[in-house]
Amino acid sequence: MNRQLKLCSTLATLCAALLFTVAVNATGNNNTESLAGTLIVVNKLGDDVSFIDISTKEIVKSLPTGKGPHELAITKDGKWAVSTDYVGGNSLTVFDVVNAEKVRTISLANYPRPHGILFMQDQTRVAVSSEGSDTAVVVNIHTGEIVSAIDTTQKGSHMVAMPENSKFIYTTNMGDNSVSQLSVTKEKLVKTMKMPDTPEAVTVNRSGSELWVGSNKDGLISIFDTSSDKMLKQWSGFRFPYRILLTQDEKYAVVPDYRQNTLDVFEVKTKQKLKRIQLGDGFGPKGVTFHPNDRTLFLSSYSQDKVAVIQIPSGELLFTLPTGNGPDGIGFSPFRLK
Repeated sequence: MNRQLKLCSTLATLCAALLFTVAVNATGNNNTESLAGTLIVVNKLGDDVSFIDISTKEIVKSLPTGKGPHELAITKDGKWAVSTDYVGGNSLTVFDVVNAEKVRTISLANYPRPHGILFMQDQTRVAVSSEGSDTAVVVNIHTGEIVSAIDTTQKGSHMVAMPENSKFIYTTNMGDNSVSQLSVTKEKLVKTMKMPDTPEAVTVNRSGSELWVGSNKDGLISIFDTSSDKMLKQWSGFRFPYRILLTQDEKYAVVPDYRQNTLDVFEVKTKQKLKRIQLGDGFGPKGVTFHPNDRTLFLSSYSQDKVAVIQIPSGELLFTLPTGNGPDGIGFSPFRLK
């Protein structure tokens, strides 16, 4: 009798495990299929961008940028992408994503070393940091017009952040260890905020009330109230917090650390660090963007020429995608190339 009970119990356990495995696999397959679209990745060492079909996991097209591309911005509808040609290019390269075509190069010869880039609310202009002139430049990507250039008054203006209304541009100034707040409408500096040493990574929430900054030399992530400049929270234990990105619903924040080969996940509301994901030696995490489902992260691996597709906040690796040489800036489009 005891043997029969034990056998029944064992069989029941095995059946439950099998059903669980089937359910997990089915869920994983459905999730993977729902990610269909195109990933556009800037390849620093290849002077080009890769168009990657997420469903087939293949590079379907590569197009040239200017020299030394670093960052990428993409419109909300996924139709237009722009790279900053930072190391010797001194330009922006504009791509028609739907037709996978390079449509124009916009010279920024007077505003060299363009680096950080974000689309503004109207989705026709971009805000670009020019490290060579220490300005933030507003550019119409369709006409090529330089609408304005706002002096940051600080050295090494490297990355940009903007609230949803695009009324202000924030730049991290690596040379002067500061952040500049610039008025887009008044085209002038509003204020500078002193930061821990070598600030690079930066983002601001949609309302513009909270500024997140990563400091490379001091290995810190800091959150500031933009009205009072008061520090709200700070974490240590980083070596090179390369980027900071919030989910659209502002529930989570992610920070890839280029030198530690880690990805940290934070809960935005409670200001708690949820976990640190170990990516493995030699991963070299850099560019980050979210799928529209707001829980699937695309993370470029600069050292391994691939993109890791990671579920947030669990940290589960779903699969990887191939890239060109030295991937960095990254963007998602719902369109599949014809």
